[in-house]
Amino acid sequence: MRAISELEEIADHSELVAHCLRFLRRELSGYASLWHLERLLETGDPRIELPRFAARLERDAQAAVDTAYRLLAGRDGGFVSAPSSGTTRRLLARLGGAPENRPEAAATGLAGADAVGPTEILNIVGTRDLAERLPTVVVTTPDRIVPQDVFETLGSPLFERIPLTQFEAVVVAGEVLTPAEVGARAAALAAARPA
Repeated sequence: MRAISELEEIADHSELVAHCLRFLRRELSGYASLWHLERLLETGDPRIELPRFAARLERDAQAAVDTAYRLLAGRDGGFVSAPSSGTTRRLLARLGGAPENRPEAAATGLAGADAVGPTEILNIVGTRDLAERLPTVVVTTPDRIVPQDVFETLGSPLFERIPLTQFEAVVVAGEVLTPAEVGARAAALAAARPA
């Protein structure tokens, strides 16, 4: 995430980092990762936590691609992706093709997630249509999972909310979860938060 590298430039000024992060959450209102980062920096040193968070994002994204590849590599029919997901682009490259070169008749849909709440996924417009046409697998990372109260604050005209039940599975880093399992994980975050 480019925003993290920009924040690293000012990491010596924790108040400025906090101010910029609040601004980013307001202006980039579809990105659940910023909520996780904000929570982390409430008690952590930005000079340590920002590079650690960036490294974890990369490890989790690679684990998601590896796990989804193992899940999907043998499927017939090709793959069609929702627009605008770096993780699904990486997965498609590994699976051996761009979505526009694949037939849709028996294809599997691939989507990222900008946020995952207890009952819905927030992602780029076009994801709902894909999930309604094809069995669709979401490929994402743990930093996209948020409790309901946070999920309700996320979104913009570029995003749409899709019920978790519309998806076949959700790959979260190194795990393949059912929609119910990932929803329960998001709901559990609310209970785990300090009062």
